[in-house]
Amino acid sequence: MRVPLFATSLAEHMPRIAERLADVAASGRYILGPEVEAFEEEFATYLGARHCVGVGNGTDALSIALRALGVGPGDEVVVPSFTFYATAEAVATIGARPV
Repeated sequence: MRVPLFATSLAEHMPRIAERLADVAASGRYILGPEVEAFEEEFATYLGARHCVGVGNGTDALSIALRALGVGPGDEVVVPSFTFYATAEAVATIGARPV
């Protein structure tokens, strides 16, 4: 079975995506830079949300989501047994206990 890595619609945009990535990399402001701020604002608008936070990885995303739900030290969080270690790490990072 052949599984395409990119849909045709995305492939046609790749030159522009590569150009923007090069611009951001050359600016040295890819963390907390104006492009990130613009993305957060536009994505929040798209979702109809008041806020949006861009993160660098799934562990940070899970940690922020858990904190937003009020999970913290002393809490226990059920995590799947068949998962990447970062799932439990995100729980432990905020002081909760993965179970």
